[in-house]
Amino acid sequence: MVLKRIFKKPTRMGLFGATILAVFQSINGSGFSDNVALRAGLQERQICHNINSGGESIKQCTSGGIPEGKEKLVFPEDLTFEIWGSLEVGTIDYAIVAFLAYTLVALWVHRPAANSSLGSKKRKLVALKSIRWIRIAVLSLVLAILSTANKMGRFAEIYNSWGFGTKTEGSLGWHDGSFGFEPFEWGVLDLVELVALYSLFVYAISRGLEVDRAILNPIPDNRNYIEKIWGGISEAERAQRSDIEGGAAKANQSFTNLVKLLGASASMNVAAASLDEGNVKVAFNKWKNLTHNKGKQNKDWKALSESLDQAGRFPDEESGEEE
Repeated sequence: MVLKRIFKKPTRMGLFGATILAVFQSINGSGFSDNVALRAGLQERQICHNINSGGESIKQCTSGGIPEGKEKLVFPEDLTFEIWGSLEVGTIDYAIVAFLAYTLVALWVHRPAANSSLGSKKRKLVALKSIRWIRIAVLSLVLAILSTANKMGRFAEIYNSWGFGTKTEGSLGWHDGSFGFEPFEWGVLDLVELVALYSLFVYAISRGLEVDRAILNPIPDNRNYIEKIWGGISEAERAQRSDIEGGAAKANQSFTNLVKLLGASASMNVAAASLDEGNVKVAFNKWKNLTHNKGKQNKDWKALSESLDQAGRFPDEESGEEE
């Protein structure tokens, strides 16, 4: 697509900068930059006085600060480097709007959300199963918290802090034909009420959410190293049908692993040949490089050894017949 060549894909720093500029433009373009500077103590309002000198009225202003009638930050256009100007469209506004428009078009062209949805979706440990049960869980939790707070006298404390009148204590509810506060004492029914509400919350959560047990207990990969390499090549071939770059990366990784196995085998042959020739030092160094835990080819040698050890072995088939 031609537009993808013209508009560069936005980076995280570019999007962060665009967000900052958008917030700045909304404040500065609305004429609130002077208010922000004054409230934050970064600038002071410039004070001017009229002084009579020789029959003439001369206006004198304090140095620095924000001039009267200036509300937004502007690009300095003369040698005075005045950064405060009137509320009108200026050079900074054109530059910021142009950058934001470029970023918006680049986002529309590249569409990072659509591209990410095409990729492989990661499995989630906890997934939403029923939104209705989640709503019931939230409602029961809110009722349980409010009931607990009421029984502990928190509503009475809030009522007293607002100063509505006489101080009260206890729980809020319907008592003796009237709605109000009354001293509270814990009873069996109160405990049953709270247990029922919290139990309903736990039950609704268990019905509304689903835990993927396959992630907690994944199926082990019992293939040897060579089988994993061939499996990686097959996966690369399938991946290249939809994602050429991703499939090529998988193929390169599988080929690299195969070359490492061949390198470990070659080192073993060199060690054996050196030992036949009587060069014990070279043979020992090669063997140590393969078998020592800190050796450069130790991991590859272990993978090759395990693969060769499993070669020709087949799982015993259970006949199912009783002998």
